[in-house]
Amino acid sequence: MATKIDANAIRGVADNIAKIMDEHKSAFEALKPHWPNAGKFDLATWVERLVDDRRNAIVAHAEHLGLTFETMSAKLKAVADKFEDTDGNNATEINNLLAGLEGEVTNKINSFDQETEKEQQNYSGPGTNGDGDGWNDNLTQALQ
Repeated sequence: MATKIDANAIRGVADNIAKIMDEHKSAFEALKPHWPNAGKFDLATWVERLVDDRRNAIVAHAEHLGLTFETMSAKLKAVADKFEDTDGNNATEINNLLAGLEGEVTNKINSFDQETEKEQQNYSGPGTNGDGDGWNDNLTQALQ
């Protein structure tokens, strides 16, 4: 019994995966520029950091999902291309394409997080770890 692969169906799935975040992207983008400004006394600064931390977590989660879906889509399209020309050697190539998927997504997420920390700032100061910008902060420590 022969295995039949529909490469165009795989590409269709890849396109659908790539579109998952499209309709929600604007909502997450709208959250990015809204930094709380609760005041400059201790309790207000703490609330500001806490709200900022949660906002940033939501935005980062959406970005992480987007990176994951984009990478999965690209890999599926590459798999579909390999299936169209499948012979005895392509099975190994297809396995190799998929083998690095998790590491590739992890690297993209780590790069996104590092770049975001460099760029992030709000009323509390520039983007450094522990600066009060709500990104990658330890919220139990006082501002530096």
